[in-house]
Amino acid sequence: MTSPEDQPTTEDLVEAFGLRELAPTSLTAWSRVFRAVTADGRPVVVKRTATHRRNALAMAGWTRAAAAAGFPVVAPCDIGRENPQLVGSAWWVVYPWVEGPAYAGSLAEIHQAGDLLGRQHALPVDASDLRPYHWPDVDEAEIATALDALAGKVGDLRVLRELADRWVAVAVPTLRAATLPAVGVSSDYKANNLVFTAAGPVLVDPDNGGLEPRLFDLALAVLLFHHESPRAPGRLFDAREWAVFRDAYTAHVRLSDEERTLWPVALDHLLWEEGSWALDDNDAVQWADPRQGAFLRDLATTTPDRYPLD
Repeated sequence: MTSPEDQPTTEDLVEAFGLRELAPTSLTAWSRVFRAVTADGRPVVVKRTATHRRNALAMAGWTRAAAAAGFPVVAPCDIGRENPQLVGSAWWVVYPWVEGPAYAGSLAEIHQAGDLLGRQHALPVDASDLRPYHWPDVDEAEIATALDALAGKVGDLRVLRELADRWVAVAVPTLRAATLPAVGVSSDYKANNLVFTAAGPVLVDPDNGGLEPRLFDLALAVLLFHHESPRAPGRLFDAREWAVFRDAYTAHVRLSDEERTLWPVALDHLLWEEGSWALDDNDAVQWADPRQGAFLRDLATTTPDRYPLD
């Protein structure tokens, strides 16, 4: 992990990428993402990308190939400099700025988002160089610590305790033994990483991605699509929204029989692995926020039966 003293200044980024200017304030509180202008006047975004050189270059290659295949995703700009590149002790990338409104929670947008995820999972683009999925360690002491930390935020831990038990006893061993199709994913597919342009949504933050089971990416999208999205409802998808998203997705992807059987198990896996992290990562201010707090409380009590495949 990069320590604050190792992080490049905005001046370092301007010099490294030959930019004309770069905004001094990040676009988001969760990571360093800056609006900028290239030497020839194009609006761009400068942000951290994958941690290691191989992963950074693999992600750049995958996004360029996906964009060339017609998939709407940002890819590193041609700026006459190495892009991505190592600046300080971290890898950074310059992407084109995508103009358009943020998600507002309409069924039309949800249909577009499900359609886009299905198209992504069906892309005929080689993703073999992307980082592989990393299975988590099952450490019951860490789980107990995590539950203790959540007690002060969630209150009633019954649903989360039952989830943690299923995760240890069923989800991890069952999914590790399965044969699940893996594809190139962003591994962070949610509303605030899409820009809804007139031509449709564009994926603008692929950098957490890798070669992962598509079932996990679908489950993550279902559970966290409204996370950190200011104009979204303060909850996960309701039944109608899920049906719209699911049907748009499955218009492009035919899940295998094994995937369909393991869908509730995959939801359990992502509910604990990513959902519990999201619950803990949000501070008291975010829990007190009317929209974000309502979303987190809904997430803390969600069970897989809420999202059937049929």
